[in-house]
Amino acid sequence: MNSKIGIMDIGSNSIRLVIYEMTETGAYRIVQECKEAARLSEKVGANGRMEREAIRSIAPLLRQFMEVCRMHGVVRMRAAATAAIRNAANSDEIVQWIAEETDLTLEILSGEQEGYAGFLGVVNTMNVSDGIIIDIGGGSTEITLFRDRTRLHTVSFPFGAVNMNWRFGREVKNGEWSPGQIEEMESFVRSSLQNHDWIFSNPGLPFIGLGGTLRTLAKINQKRRDYSLPVTHHYEMTIEDVDYFYSSLPHLPYEKRKKTAGLSKDRADIIVPGLIILKTIFEAAQGSAYLVSGAGLRDGLFHELVNAEQPVVANPLIASIRNILSFAVPVSEAHVKRVNEYAVRLYDTLAEGTSIAMDKRLLLTAATLYKTGAALNYYHFRQHSVFWILHAGIGGLSHRETVLAALIADYHPKNRTPRLLRTHADILEPSDEERVHRLGSLLQLAIGMDRSESGIITSIHPTTGDDALHIRLESRSEPILEQRDLVAVAKDFQKAWNLTLSWSILPSSSF
Repeated sequence: MNSKIGIMDIGSNSIRLVIYEMTETGAYRIVQECKEAARLSEKVGANGRMEREAIRSIAPLLRQFMEVCRMHGVVRMRAAATAAIRNAANSDEIVQWIAEETDLTLEILSGEQEGYAGFLGVVNTMNVSDGIIIDIGGGSTEITLFRDRTRLHTVSFPFGAVNMNWRFGREVKNGEWSPGQIEEMESFVRSSLQNHDWIFSNPGLPFIGLGGTLRTLAKINQKRRDYSLPVTHHYEMTIEDVDYFYSSLPHLPYEKRKKTAGLSKDRADIIVPGLIILKTIFEAAQGSAYLVSGAGLRDGLFHELVNAEQPVVANPLIASIRNILSFAVPVSEAHVKRVNEYAVRLYDTLAEGTSIAMDKRLLLTAATLYKTGAALNYYHFRQHSVFWILHAGIGGLSHRETVLAALIADYHPKNRTPRLLRTHADILEPSDEERVHRLGSLLQLAIGMDRSESGIITSIHPTTGDDALHIRLESRSEPILEQRDLVAVAKDFQKAWNLTLSWSILPSSSF
C-alpha cells in the first residue's frame, strides 16, 4: 500500500510543504505542494532575536499545513528550519514556541546539513558528475563542491537575498541600485569567501543553482528568448545571459522591474541582491556556465528520510523512469524492457563499435516511456507521451536530450516529427535531425518486434553486410502482428539508415 510523506521547509524567505506519495518499492511522486512568503529573516531584531509575535504570525499557516498533511493521510513528517531560525540568538526558544503554538516538532538544520540536502536534490535528478552547487536562500547561501557525484566541501554563509537586501538595499531609491551600492555588496561577498580556498581552486565547473534567484533568472531568460521548452529544471544559461541581467535588472525602477516577464512581484526587490551574490561567487570560482536545478533542499530531506543508508541514487534517469512507470501508466514493464533490449541490440549492431552513450540514454527513455500517454487516451497516446516526456522533468536528461527522447518516442517522419523539429530548433543541434530519424525508426522497428506485447519473439539476431541489415527472429509461434508492423516500418528504417532491411523467422530454440 502506498504511503504519504510530508516535508516542510521553513525558510528565510518562504515556507513550503511538499507531500510525496511513495510505493512499497520506493517509487515516489509529488501529490501536493503549498508555499507562502514569510520573509522570516526580516523578523529578526537588532538584538538578533526573533520574538514570539513573529512566530504567532506564521502559526496559522503552519497549522493549516499540518491540516493538509492530515487530509492527505501523511504517515511520516519532517519539518526543518534553515538560516532565519538557525541564526537567531534564541533559536531553541523559537523551536519551543512553534511546538506550543502548532504541536509541530521542528529540527534546525546546520549549514552543512542544508548544503548536503541540496546536493542530494541535485545528484539524484541531474546527469552531472562534477560541479559547484550554489543555494541562495533568503538568509543564507550554501556552496557545495562535488566531484564524481561525491560531495567534497560545503560552506554556509549567513547572508541571502532577503537579509542582504535589508542590509545593502535600504538606501536604494525607487529600486535602482547605484554602481557604488553594487560594488559595496560585491566587496562584502568577496571578502566572505577568502578563508575557503577550494572555492577558488576548482575553475571551469558548472554552477548549479538552487532556490528562487537562479530559477527566476531562468524564467526571465526563457521569456526573453521565446524558449520552446518552458521547464526550468536542467535549463542552462551562459555567462553572457547572466551578464545581461546584471547590467539591466539592478538599474530598473522597482515598478518597472515588477513588470518583467517571468519575474514574480514578490521577488522583484530581492532578485537584485540574489543576482549580485550569484555573479560575484561565480566569478570568484571561475565557473563555466549556469545550470538550474528544480530539485533541492526538500528533495534532499525526503531522500534522507526514506533512504537513510543510501540517499544517493545509482542512476537518476533510471530512478526517474521507474517513478513514472510506477503510477497508473498502462504499459507492461516486461514489454518496454524487451523494446529497449531490442533497440539497443540493433543499435550496437549498426554502430559497429562506435556507439554513443547519449544515444543509449535516449533509446532507454523513449523505449520505456513511449506509451505513457495511454494513461490519458489510448488512441492518441503517442502525442500525449510527447507532452509527458517534455514536461515531466525527467531526471538525468538535459533539455536537448529531453526533446530528442520525445521526438524518438513519437517518431512520425511525414508529419509530427518535422513539425517538432522546427518547434524546438532553438534547443537542438544541426546533427540532431539525422539522429532523430535514425533512432526513431530503429525504435519503431523494436516496438514492432513486440507488437502484441506478449514476448512471442523470444530473441533477435541482427547482422549487417552488403548495405543491408538482416534480423533472424526466434519465435514461439507465427508472429502475425509483429510481421505486419515490420512491413509497416521497414521503409522508414531503410530511408533513415540507407540500408536494405530483411528478416527471417525460425522456431524458438526453447520452444
